[in-house]
Amino acid sequence: MKNALLKKKARTRKRKRKKVYLFSPKVINGKDRQYLFNFPLLSVMGKENGHYVIENTMLSIFGVGRTETEAMRDFAEVFDEAYRWYSELPDEALTPKMLRIKTMLSNTVKGIIVTP
Repeated sequence: MKNALLKKKARTRKRKRKKVYLFSPKVINGKDRQYLFNFPLLSVMGKENGHYVIENTMLSIFGVGRTETEAMRDFAEVFDEAYRWYSELPDEALTPKMLRIKTMLSNTVKGIIVTP
């Protein structure tokens, strides 16, 4: 009788965890430049709503694509644009957060190879 009085626990659905992977390139190829890094650029790659997303929260940049290759290409383009934009601006024109990003970019990039 005791077992009949016990309430069964309601079955809860387990949430699916998003699968994320480390994306840490040592080199990024921009439009006409190749960026060589002092250390791998630690980023996270995941899949959201059918698209691959690569995100680097420290630099506030991300790339999106239908395939992993498209996402990597988009991430490289965004990195290239961000690096060029930050390197052109004087430090006095930047907010503290933007200045930190500019500093991180300059410390991350070891060298730039310009391709014709």
